[in-house]
Amino acid sequence: MEMKRPLTIIYFLLLAVLGHGQPSHLELHAYNDEPVIQALDSIVLKPGFHIPSGRNVLLSIQQHPNISSSPSSNQNYILTRTFRREVKTGQLGQARHIGEENQTVQYFDGLGRPVQAVGLMASPKYKDIVQHIEYDGFGRESHKYLPYVHSTGNGSYKTGGSGNVTTYYNKSSGSDIAGVVRTPAPYAVTVFENSPLNRVKEQGAPGEAWQPAVSRDNVTRTSAGGHTVAVEYGTNVADEVPLWTVTGTGATGTGSYAAGRLYKTVTRDENWVHGEGKGGTVEEFRDFEDRVVLKRVWESNTRSLSTHYVYDDFGDLRYVVPPGYTARTVTDNNTDFNELVYAYRYDGRRRLAEKKVPGKGWEWIVYNRNDLPIMTQDALQRTKNPKEWSYTKYDAFGRVVQTGTLTAAHATQLAAQTAADNHATASNRHWESRGVNASQYSNVSFPKDNLTRLTVNYYDNYNKFMGSVDTVQLAPRAISRSTKVHSLLTGSRVYTDSGTDSLLTVYYYDERGRIIQTASRNLLGGKDIVTNTYLFSGEVETSKHEHWASLTTQPATTILTANKYDHVGRLVETKKKVNSQPEVIQSRLSYNEIGQLTEKKLHSESGGTSFLTTVGYAYNERGWQSRAGSPQFTYQLNYHKNGNTVLSNAQYNGNIAQQQWGHGPTTNSTFTYSYDRLNRLTNGTSSGGTVMIEALTYDDMGNIRTLRRDNGTVITYSYNNSQKSNRLAGLSGGLSGSFTYDLNGNATKDRTGMNFAYNHLNLPRRVSKAAVGTAPAVTVSYLYDAAGKKLRRTATVGTTTTQQDYIGGIEYRKTGTAASVIERISTEEGYLQNSGGTYAYHYHLTDHLGNVRTVLKRGTGATTVEVVQRQDYYPFGKTKAIVTGGINRYLYNGKEMQADLNGGTHALGSSYVLEGQLDYGARFYDAEIGRWNVVDRFAEKYSSLSPYQYGELNPIVNVDINGDSTWTTTTTSEVGGRVTNTYTTHIRGKVLNMANDKNLTGLANSISKRLSGESSSKTFSDGSNNVYKIDAEYTFVNSMDQVDASDHLLVVVNEVLGEADSRLGGGPAGGIAQIGGKVAYVESGSFLNMKETAFHEIGHNLGLRHPEKNSAENNPTNPMAYKRNNAPHFSRHQLSNIFSYSKSGFSNRGKNSAIIINNRQRTNTRSTNESPYRGIRTRGLKIPYPKPNIP
Repeated sequence: MEMKRPLTIIYFLLLAVLGHGQPSHLELHAYNDEPVIQALDSIVLKPGFHIPSGRNVLLSIQQHPNISSSPSSNQNYILTRTFRREVKTGQLGQARHIGEENQTVQYFDGLGRPVQAVGLMASPKYKDIVQHIEYDGFGRESHKYLPYVHSTGNGSYKTGGSGNVTTYYNKSSGSDIAGVVRTPAPYAVTVFENSPLNRVKEQGAPGEAWQPAVSRDNVTRTSAGGHTVAVEYGTNVADEVPLWTVTGTGATGTGSYAAGRLYKTVTRDENWVHGEGKGGTVEEFRDFEDRVVLKRVWESNTRSLSTHYVYDDFGDLRYVVPPGYTARTVTDNNTDFNELVYAYRYDGRRRLAEKKVPGKGWEWIVYNRNDLPIMTQDALQRTKNPKEWSYTKYDAFGRVVQTGTLTAAHATQLAAQTAADNHATASNRHWESRGVNASQYSNVSFPKDNLTRLTVNYYDNYNKFMGSVDTVQLAPRAISRSTKVHSLLTGSRVYTDSGTDSLLTVYYYDERGRIIQTASRNLLGGKDIVTNTYLFSGEVETSKHEHWASLTTQPATTILTANKYDHVGRLVETKKKVNSQPEVIQSRLSYNEIGQLTEKKLHSESGGTSFLTTVGYAYNERGWQSRAGSPQFTYQLNYHKNGNTVLSNAQYNGNIAQQQWGHGPTTNSTFTYSYDRLNRLTNGTSSGGTVMIEALTYDDMGNIRTLRRDNGTVITYSYNNSQKSNRLAGLSGGLSGSFTYDLNGNATKDRTGMNFAYNHLNLPRRVSKAAVGTAPAVTVSYLYDAAGKKLRRTATVGTTTTQQDYIGGIEYRKTGTAASVIERISTEEGYLQNSGGTYAYHYHLTDHLGNVRTVLKRGTGATTVEVVQRQDYYPFGKTKAIVTGGINRYLYNGKEMQADLNGGTHALGSSYVLEGQLDYGARFYDAEIGRWNVVDRFAEKYSSLSPYQYGELNPIVNVDINGDSTWTTTTTSEVGGRVTNTYTTHIRGKVLNMANDKNLTGLANSISKRLSGESSSKTFSDGSNNVYKIDAEYTFVNSMDQVDASDHLLVVVNEVLGEADSRLGGGPAGGIAQIGGKVAYVESGSFLNMKETAFHEIGHNLGLRHPEKNSAENNPTNPMAYKRNNAPHFSRHQLSNIFSYSKSGFSNRGKNSAIIINNRQRTNTRSTNESPYRGIRTRGLKIPYPKPNIP
């Protein structure tokens, strides 16, 4: 009876009012004296919710405001409508609110150039987010502006131009704008040279410090401005660059290029000042065919490090000679060559057949008639008896259907290639097929014999591949699945790395081709089922992970994750529920008006009325994170200033000069960093509450030569081959120990005295060390699946054995003979710790590198915080524990510490503790010495650096090396208690304008969004464990001088001279590209047509071909078809193929430019795919490479 009056008032005030920043759905378990409770869609009062008698409480259901769209009719524009809720064609004219439909308006000037992009009501407070675009008198985008928020929310054209931007960010107006940093210079200025080539002389960035000065030479370290990237152009002088040529036994560089035979580009970054002379500059020399022949970086005004690139007569790269190799002669397979030089050999079709990475033996590659790699062999496989190879098989669409190993006696790459060529006759196909009723593939392509399968992929249907038990256990569970799965991956069988046991995963889709459920067997003999629901716009709304340790275990362990998004798709809330425990709000996110994350609240048991802790974020003018703070851990990153004071070691190029931190709401310790002019960290010294020192020196390859911590004894590093190697031979001084290696460059014995054995992926499968004195024997065994995912870790120390099983983010632990029980479940914000079947939420507070600095949990009350772990780190990752507790082993970069891989000998005092290694997934990292013990898989991308170095020797900024051009990465993450392997194809490219009166910045942005955004939002996911996606970044350039040899290149021309594919109808081509190459051409026209054609042609660059005319793939939804209808994204198997092509070296081949040798004017009017555009060509002119082949 006490609740009667308040309930009457609550019911009466359920009004629809406008609001923002509120949760969509609110569930309340307790009343916390708030007079107003608001949500966007619903409020649920749970049992136990009680309002004392006599209180008046307003419960209001808010709604997003209705769309008020008024594009300016006096402007040229394209309106794009993106629906977030289902709409039928007949309902397009109905009124909707902004949470149901998003709109963007792109405005163009009279020349068709984009001048303004407006995101209608896109800010958190429903204001328009505007991107202003402006051109100088030559049609160049000399100023690039930051986005700003306009007071209106109607999508109209905003007059005022750049004045609106500067007013919004104007520092004189007062404090920052609700989390948006103020700056009087909210734009990046590009300074062009005064010539028709429009080459960039200086490139600035937003912020006063990065604005061009009157003279770049007069800028000092503490100057208020002028810290730009400066570029100079010229040619070489006599005897400046060695001339390398290929010989019968290697290469020689005893000659030199004559003066004026090479183009020279000198680049100075934002940190360069005149007093440093050449220090910090990068010189790049290219020949007349645009091949880089030398890249020279200057460590000081007098000392440089050079990387030479040696080509054969066909223009193929044969050798890369890095800085550590100082001789002018390369002799194949001698000691110096094996330790330091990159080498490549090609077959008669100019396919890469053999390659050599420093510290590793030769690797061989064999191809089928479609130029797809079907067999590879590394040096370690070659020593086995019988010899081992790795193989890949494809279906008729080029999709990978099977991988594994085989034994074959081929003594050379040529012998294996000849066998493959001889097999591919009219009666022997080079692809596999699986009949409607067949459980396995046909096994008719080469190789056929002595195969050990490691992975098998099934497509198009669910016929026969499951078996009797799995047909029942992995059947769809409480979902409505689609039967239209042609072209989709329906199942995958992945074997353990021993090639014996296999784990099957089945994928079920909805009618839109989205995975709604994965059902998989796990290592324990049980199963895992993950069920997803989606919003209409494609975001994951809920994800339920049901886990059974055995097929008879009941009930399942269930983890339910629910996500909420704001009106434009920004994640604002994540809820978590485990088994029958009460649901909690795990996190609630808030954003500033331009969309940057500014606040994250963690752990609410009251439906969002109170939280355990709150983390706030701030950024500088360039978007670099500058601060994150909470009551338990706070840090501030200073680049060139601390407050308003310019630092003596100011860094303008993204390096961090200072890191201030404290394990509380304020900072009380400061790390100050020093770098050399190659941006390598040389010293990190902290002061205040926590004192740490780490000082380093390096050799020419970036190998650490000496390391000193906390003024202790210096650790000296010695390398093989009298220091002419990247392979570490031993340590002396502060640490002692020696190393040995196998033929793949893997350390088989490290500083601890432990012995390592590796699997076919170069992952450690067994680590052992005999007992020494009182130290017990140690044996650690690892079990992986064939894709490299860790399944089990078994460690025996003395007589005690512990076993850790990893199952989709759920970790089991077994000690001795005790039963195996769930220890922890990973979450997006930390982990759940099990105690007798009850799971306690633990949260990670991390720094900018993802290092776990504080672990906290709920204390005795719902808002009481208990800190269970505090951690600080030396720059290269060695820990300095402040408070230890709990079971968190995920520390530096969030990677798991392998605590048993420790030990060794040191002379650093009784308080010094030797640590284990960190498992990064692809290899282990030893933070004690700041090195990997296995060669980098991407070493060829960074040939001037040691393949064992970490983070480009700058661990304050880099988690690990970033790539360029097109390459692939594989990462493992844990989201919603589920481990996801993400296979990403990265592409970096330039858009070049060779058409009349066009500026194509908008096209570059659209291509990047289309490839990364739309393709990735439709990622090919072969289940909860594997996702394929694209990461693309195309930028606009004004001339070929801004195009690097590694760039992909999209060229827009007035007319493409080429014939379309005759199999699909022929006719004039609107675009043309190289299959697996670096260049694509698009004909100038409407913006939408150019974007659509560019997407298609870049698909060719990434290795995709046209479908057959009468195949099911030749349909309007396929972007590689001719009669496509604005196909929005690549299909799942296309994304998988793109990854496979890039990883195998099939894509990213050839050149992107050429140099004209003779003066001539090209006026060819004949349609040809050899010279796809017209234009004047004069001697010495650098042009896009003129021979694409597929329209």
